[in-house]
Amino acid sequence: MKNVRATDIGYGLLKDVDSKGKVNKTRAVVGRLGDSIDMGNSVAADVIVIDGISYVVGDDVYKLGRKPIVANETVSRAKEEAYKVLAMYSLAKRHQDVGEGVTVITGLPYQNLDEAEEVKAVFEGAHEIVLNGVQLSIKVDQAIVVSQGLGTYYTLVKQRGSDILGKRVLIVDLGFKTINYLPISGGEIDALTVKTARELGIQSAYKKIADAVNLEYKTDYKYYHVDELLDVGVPRQDIDKGKYFEPITEKSYVLDAFDEYARSVWSDLSDKYSSAFLDDLDEVVFGGGTAERVKKHLQEHKKHYCNIMDNAQDAQVLGYEEIAKKLQKVK
Repeated sequence: MKNVRATDIGYGLLKDVDSKGKVNKTRAVVGRLGDSIDMGNSVAADVIVIDGISYVVGDDVYKLGRKPIVANETVSRAKEEAYKVLAMYSLAKRHQDVGEGVTVITGLPYQNLDEAEEVKAVFEGAHEIVLNGVQLSIKVDQAIVVSQGLGTYYTLVKQRGSDILGKRVLIVDLGFKTINYLPISGGEIDALTVKTARELGIQSAYKKIADAVNLEYKTDYKYYHVDELLDVGVPRQDIDKGKYFEPITEKSYVLDAFDEYARSVWSDLSDKYSSAFLDDLDEVVFGGGTAERVKKHLQEHKKHYCNIMDNAQDAQVLGYEEIAKKLQKVK
């Protein structure tokens, strides 16, 4: 599988699978390097040169004080500067000189699959990229664009076994900015009932949490810092013990933000689908990185029998990897 790259360019994270099957994650933001940057002082950052322009990617954008560039549009994302840089960065970081072209498997929301050619235009062809001073020549023979929900479903089948193939399930992919609903029956997507909520991702809850943290601790965090704050805590100083991290996961403003978000998800789901449709489902399955973060809250406010996938954050990209393996067997 050395010549296959499974890549998921999300609103919050860029995820790809390396040759050992490990999912690598990078914050989905890029920044241009200006002339004021002394390259000798930025050796700790990956620097990628695309079309003569130098960029840094992920957390290095903020560490070096660069202006963040994101691919935040819900339509035609592949035409945005940040999308191309993230795509090329993924190719460059996972590049292996095996003497043959690369096949990339990635995804779009089902409703945006008509933009597949735009995605293919970014990936396919010969690319001359410089990563950390090393010239790379990468040729992508083919980019395969599938429904994001299909990737999630392949992972679900791998986790749960073939029994899930006989069930009627609604996959709810909770993303950083959007929510995608993908009904699947007997292993087939019900195209007429696929829906999306373009502005109901976790981002709004993260903004509220960042504002509350700033008010309490007199800091200046942004929504993109919230994952780290939730995982590690807010750095503080103790006059006797020195630096420590104060947890915020049980703070009332965190619980309230996640409660509100979970209620909004269930409310949106109920608004989009009739009672008759929902009654006919065997199960609602939540995937996406947000699902793990708000698992308890989704269960507390549930309006239907549901489950949260194992390793939900990586389900899409791991599903792309499963699709890649099946395509390789066919070939």
